[in-house]
Amino acid sequence: MRAVLWCNGDSPSSLVIERVALSGAELFGVDGGADKARASGYSVSEVIGDMDSVDTGAWKGSMNRIVGDDNSDLSKSLEIVIQRGFQEIDVIGIEGGSFGHQLGVIGALAEISGESKVKLHHETGVTHRYHPSMGEMELVIGEGVPFSVFALTACGSVELRGSKWELDGEGLDLSTRGLSNEGKGRAVSISSDGTLAIFVEG
Repeated sequence: MRAVLWCNGDSPSSLVIERVALSGAELFGVDGGADKARASGYSVSEVIGDMDSVDTGAWKGSMNRIVGDDNSDLSKSLEIVIQRGFQEIDVIGIEGGSFGHQLGVIGALAEISGESKVKLHHETGVTHRYHPSMGEMELVIGEGVPFSVFALTACGSVELRGSKWELDGEGLDLSTRGLSNEGKGRAVSISSDGTLAIFVEG
C-alpha cells in the first residue's frame, strides 16, 4: 500500500506531482496541506494534525486531530500511516517557510519507526529514508548523478556499495562526510545500524 502526505509548505510543482504519481495512492493532508491539495484539485481521504492551520469547517467527518507538542504534525502523520500498514510513503509540500520548519521535516525521518519506505520530494530531488530494520536498501542512481548520505542518528557501521566513493563498515555521524557522492548507473546498496537520509538530485 502507498500513501501520499501533502504538507502545508509551498504547493509542489507539476514536476513533483508527476514524479509522485498520485493516482493509485491514498492521499492524506497534513493539517493545512489538506486545503492546498483540495485547492489543486485532488481528493483527500483524511486530514491529520493538530488542526491549527486547516479550515476545519470544510473537513468535518474526515479529521484525525492529534494533540501534543513533542513532535510535528508530519512526524505524527508518518507514524499513523506506518502503523496502518502503508509500506511506501511519499511526502510533498515540504518546501518554503522558515528554515527551522525545513529542518524539522528532515528531523521527522529520525523520529519515526518501522521499515516503511519514506521519500521526501523536493523540487531538486528526492530524500530517501533508510532505517536499520530495512536490512539492505538499493537505489538505482544514474551515471554521474550527485547524491549525498547523512546520518540522522549515530551510526557505528555504514556500508555503501556501487557508488563513486564507498563506505566499508565505517562510523558516520551528522556531518558533511557523505556530501556529493556520485552514482555509476547501477544499483547503490546501503545498510547501516542507524537511520540515514539519502538525497538524490534530479
